[in-house]
Amino acid sequence: MEKTIKKRPTATLPRQSKPKEAMSVILRNVPPSYNWGWFSREDQRMHLQTVDKEHRRLRYKVWLENKGRRVFEPEAGIPSKVLKALQAAIKGERERIEAEWASFMIQDGWLKAGLVGGTIVVCAYPMSHNRFERTVELLDMIPNEEIAKKVTAKDVALNEEFAFLEIFPHRHEAKRQHQPLEGMLWLE
Repeated sequence: MEKTIKKRPTATLPRQSKPKEAMSVILRNVPPSYNWGWFSREDQRMHLQTVDKEHRRLRYKVWLENKGRRVFEPEAGIPSKVLKALQAAIKGERERIEAEWASFMIQDGWLKAGLVGGTIVVCAYPMSHNRFERTVELLDMIPNEEIAKKVTAKDVALNEEFAFLEIFPHRHEAKRQHQPLEGMLWLE
């Protein structure tokens, strides 16, 4: 009679997750082979800089805001061919870039929202010299006065995933009031 040898269960190693990215790539191949974005520890002012391995050492950077105003301010030394391609790409992608930056601001605690009376106050870069504020009347987000009167400070939040100002974050997504941050934070 043959002996049956029981196999011992083999230990399975935990699956290693991907390391967290140290940067965000926002524009790829603008112009070809240049990638633009920002790193995880950044200046508290919206910008794009070269982040690809080949061009990172050049430290090309373009500022996209100045105290809450939209700008396109390149730092010195960027060749005009690169600058023209970048400017055209930013023009076409500005809304998306701003939404990405707003999400990054929420993640890093650079954006705060509160309720003062019937006004929502959004403060950008609260501890920086680049600090600025935007306000939204609660009745502009919630036209129903009865419901608006019930809103408390706990009902005002920032949504990192979608880069929105939210009213009633504890409710189901379909029952929340939302306002995109990119449309309210930066002015022309």
